[in-house]
Amino acid sequence: MRRKLALFVLAAAVAVASPAAAQYGADKKRPAGTPELPKCQTPVGAVAIKEPETAWWAQYNLGSPEALIKLMAQRSNCLRVVDRNGGLAMRDIERNLGGSGELQRGSNVGAGQVKAADYALVPDIAGANANSAGFGALGGLVGGRAGAVLGGLSAKRSEARVVLTLVNMRTTEQEYVAEGTAQKTNIALGGGGFSGIVGLAGGGYSNTEVGQVIAAAYLNAFVDLVRHLQGTMPGQAQAAAPVQTYVAKQQIQLRITAAPTAKVVRTLAVGDSLYPTGQKNGVWWEVDDENGNRGWVTSVTISPK
Repeated sequence: MRRKLALFVLAAAVAVASPAAAQYGADKKRPAGTPELPKCQTPVGAVAIKEPETAWWAQYNLGSPEALIKLMAQRSNCLRVVDRNGGLAMRDIERNLGGSGELQRGSNVGAGQVKAADYALVPDIAGANANSAGFGALGGLVGGRAGAVLGGLSAKRSEARVVLTLVNMRTTEQEYVAEGTAQKTNIALGGGGFSGIVGLAGGGYSNTEVGQVIAAAYLNAFVDLVRHLQGTMPGQAQAAAPVQTYVAKQQIQLRITAAPTAKVVRTLAVGDSLYPTGQKNGVWWEVDDENGNRGWVTSVTISPK
């Protein structure tokens, strides 16, 4: 009996110490219940968040879900957020001030400072309904595919189904579509940091039942997204990026080794495309041309395309 009790206590301790393991086990199915924000030791990449073309949230008297996704990314440490909206506009103002000589010396807001986004992330809604009066009629107010989905759902209980579409910024591939669902009966606003995220995000998500359910669905979708990223790309996203293209700025010689007297592989014309292999020897870079020829050129004679 004591042995069974000890094993029970140990199992309970493990479950408390590892809530993520309890929720995201080998079956990789997140059970219904209070959403819990995942935690990452190292971000898997940088993301720019793009609003969908249809502002569906306005029909629910909510703000854009952009703030929700930003908070999830930052609090989880799974994705770094680069601002391509208001923050970028303000940065352009600072850069213009610098270009006109208005900023203090050494302000360093010139070219070459903006971090590249590895991904674009588009939050959208696939379906939602609420049991408040008149909510079911909102489907008729939303045009296109979204309107058809909204109008076809039951109004017996509050529920939402959302998607987060992940796009590779370098290849433009739609790499993954994360899905999240939630119902009012599954939501407990006090758990897993969910209440804090919803409250800080603002936009009415903490004030209404439908807002809470939509926010919970996004958190479930974010968990799905993070699980995908960690499973397919455990390191930095830029490590898997294609090689950036460079071009010859002048007529130059592609040489077999990193020396000005080395044998010439071929002569490159202005504008010829080159692909660095990553090997460097001082100012010399190893590159491939469009025909697969490999050789060395000096870095001062080429520039990014």
